[in-house]
Amino acid sequence: MFMLGVLRPLGQTWTALALVILLIALFTLPTGAYVAAQSFLITAAMLGFAGGLIWSASAGVKLIARAAEASAFVMALWIITPLFFVIPFVLLTPGMDYLQALFEAYSALTTTGAILAAPEAVPDTLIFWRCLLSFLGGYLTLLTAAGVLAAFDKAGLELRKSFLLTADYDNIFSNLHVAARRIALIYAGFAAIGYLVLAAFGVPAFEAVCLTMSAISTGGYTVSSGPLSGQVSGPAIATLTLICLIGAMNIAYLRAIITQRRIPGDTDVLAMLLLVAGLSVLFAIGTGGGSSALAILADAVFVVSTSGFTVDNAAGHAPLAAVLAAMIGGAATSTAGGLKISRLVILSRGAIVELARMAHPSGVVSVKHRGRTADNPAMLALWVTVLGYIGLVAISVVLFALAGEPFESAWSIASTALANAGPLHDQLSPDHGWSDLSTASKIMAIILMVLGRLEVLAGLAAIAALFRRF
Repeated sequence: MFMLGVLRPLGQTWTALALVILLIALFTLPTGAYVAAQSFLITAAMLGFAGGLIWSASAGVKLIARAAEASAFVMALWIITPLFFVIPFVLLTPGMDYLQALFEAYSALTTTGAILAAPEAVPDTLIFWRCLLSFLGGYLTLLTAAGVLAAFDKAGLELRKSFLLTADYDNIFSNLHVAARRIALIYAGFAAIGYLVLAAFGVPAFEAVCLTMSAISTGGYTVSSGPLSGQVSGPAIATLTLICLIGAMNIAYLRAIITQRRIPGDTDVLAMLLLVAGLSVLFAIGTGGGSSALAILADAVFVVSTSGFTVDNAAGHAPLAAVLAAMIGGAATSTAGGLKISRLVILSRGAIVELARMAHPSGVVSVKHRGRTADNPAMLALWVTVLGYIGLVAISVVLFALAGEPFESAWSIASTALANAGPLHDQLSPDHGWSDLSTASKIMAIILMVLGRLEVLAGLAAIAALFRRF
């Protein structure tokens, strides 16, 4: 029964992904890109066969899925699914081996955006494939956060809890299809609007599609190397900045804007805007006034949203601030990576409460978030998550250095991989990019990308739950 609790939703997810990729393959055929269409068809067939097989095997059996099953499902989704997506990378990129293809596949689906081959060295169909995987990965991120992991927040601070899903205790996946539909409408809707605006500002159709998918998923893929200032106009850069900011917002907050037709107040959004403003000031000081206000603001948004785009490489002038901001990341239940700014907001309130208790030992003060009081176990879990995140970065830096990476680049590799902000590393370490990593370092980077997408502690908890079952 435990395996059914994991396999059935996994099979359904793979089948749905296979149908999407099949449609992409059919649309690719008329363009004459037959090798690309063939690789997409092979991917869809493999994914559809595996998904359909395990889905049909679990049909007709009552499904019981609780926390352990849901954790294992999320872990299996992010660990296994990218394995199906290596074929286009191998067939469309001459000389790319399977490890490199795996690196690209994991990077794309986790929306990390790290690349081994420059856009100029690969065909347009592979650039589109990267952006498509990033777009699908952003959707899966929202689905697993709001549709699965949100069920765990019932007794906690509800960092991911939303009106997108109401699940049964005995079957967390009972209404997953409802959340999937609601999230798809919001996610695809904002992407469609972003595409239309970019097209209105003169961005060619292919570039507009790729940049929109990459921006809303905070993947950071571009159709050519270099800063955005050399690729699109100022209004288009402003549009991409806004799309990335939307991608870094809580999907439930975006739904509230749509349904209520107003912009409600939210501490996460305010904290994220303050982080962008503070980072913009540091970038302005670092560049010495040599960059425009739009370039500085856009670069700050691109760092905080972990998309990693750049207009004027302002992050290279304040590398430590950029890395710390990327590690904080966007809001919970968003496509952004990092620790999520919600946790830092709550911990900051906790610090203020502790100071108040020192001043008034007999007073009754507590930490609240969205109307809920944070109890000691919830605060402990937050501290463990933050300390575990920092500790994992520190350990990874040592391991990367032992694997032969320059120490000044090792910290950038570890932090950007874990924060799912791959393009940021190329800005901070232009002389030692992702393509210069050793074999061992590529494998470690893949592991960090997955753990970052699982939000570290959730990933380790899922592994522990799985081993307890066996």
